[in-house]
Amino acid sequence: MKLNKLFALMKQRKRIVVAQGKTAQWVGDGYSLYPIYNLPKLTERTMQTLLDVSDDAWDKFTFEEHQVLYVSEEDFDEGQTDLTPLKITIHWKGGYFIPLVGDGRIYYIPLKYLKPFADDGLLSYSFRNKSRAGNGVIAVNEGLLLSGIIVPEVIDDPLYTETLYRIYDLTKRQAGGNDE
Repeated sequence: MKLNKLFALMKQRKRIVVAQGKTAQWVGDGYSLYPIYNLPKLTERTMQTLLDVSDDAWDKFTFEEHQVLYVSEEDFDEGQTDLTPLKITIHWKGGYFIPLVGDGRIYYIPLKYLKPFADDGLLSYSFRNKSRAGNGVIAVNEGLLLSGIIVPEVIDDPLYTETLYRIYDLTKRQAGGNDE
């Protein structure tokens, strides 16, 4: 885990969320959470220090602390749907996204939320519908270990989504049906 990239996400959004899990503290910006191990309890003051934010600038930040993690922190969750990343990056409304497909649906995650991971070649993705946090989340595993939770972006433009499905289908047929 690249902590400097994680800290940059929180500084960019000016929002810090800390949730206490069973084995780790989970830290993120409200749209993503990553496990942090072997650190003392992360409080508002320690997060301000870790992020190297002055007192004046800290006034513009939001800090949330939760005593429980509202999603499963298990490496595998019953009923999750495995997702396959498409080998494209899309630009939509000023952001860059990676589409993930599975179970006849496309989910989109902002590319910036993959920056804290050490090696994106080892990443696997799954959709977890059982979430007290909302409509489901994308679990990101490094190897077999759960290393991140990301809220998928909702792209509510049917024409855009239909175009992506067509591009995916044409690309798949052109490659002879091989996803590689």
